[in-house]
Amino acid sequence: MTAPVYLINLPRDTQRLAVMRQQLQAQHLPFEWVQAVYGKDLSEAQRAALYDARANAARYHQVMTPGEIGCYASHLNVWQRIAEGSAPFALVLEDDVELLPQLPAVLQSVAALPPRWDMIKLVGREREKPWQRWTLPSPAAGTALIRYRRPPSLTGAYLVSREGAAKLLAAHKPFYRPIDVDLRHWWCSGLRLYGLSPYPISLGEESFVSSIGQRELGHWWSRRWRKARGQWAYNFRNAWANLQLSRQGDPFPELKNNHEA
Repeated sequence: MTAPVYLINLPRDTQRLAVMRQQLQAQHLPFEWVQAVYGKDLSEAQRAALYDARANAARYHQVMTPGEIGCYASHLNVWQRIAEGSAPFALVLEDDVELLPQLPAVLQSVAALPPRWDMIKLVGREREKPWQRWTLPSPAAGTALIRYRRPPSLTGAYLVSREGAAKLLAAHKPFYRPIDVDLRHWWCSGLRLYGLSPYPISLGEESFVSSIGQRELGHWWSRRWRKARGQWAYNFRNAWANLQLSRQGDPFPELKNNHEA
């Protein structure tokens, strides 16, 4: 069974759509275009239904921009489709990534995995620091499923299971911080989060030019202190959550497991 592919794209970004369509067609991956939410077009009622301003003020170091709200809302729309669909998992893409040649083989190998994962990140940092890895079955030779010490924040490409999409909807609607930050707090939703090494998707040239707008800065000293405090709390909770995972045993005993030092 071929996993559905959802491509998030603003109607105005026609060049990005053309580039992504060309890449997907070259890899024989049919896709469904998902109109991205433009945050500035949301009404006050629509924004209030999605974004918890009170929680943001109390628990995050800066107000979310309309662009960040629209970006998160776009992913929520895709998760809703996946949770309500029949496919066991789907590929979610933003329109600023580059698909590498090994992607189809990776998708085939992931489809053969036991359904003990909720999300697999397909783009991230060049050098990750995993603490566990499992060799993927054929045909994705040389690719490993990894469990992160600290997940990367990029959201341009990932696989999400139907169960994972339901977890994310239940835990993060409404939301109060950007999607890339929320996904790094994987324990909040009980998300079984993994990545791949090497990644089958990289950032494209368009990723260096924001399509969602820039942030207005202010109260620098206050934001800096709150961000530092939040980072300390994140490091502690992430380490604690990883410790709990390590006590649960090997989630993929049928695969070759190479523990990281």
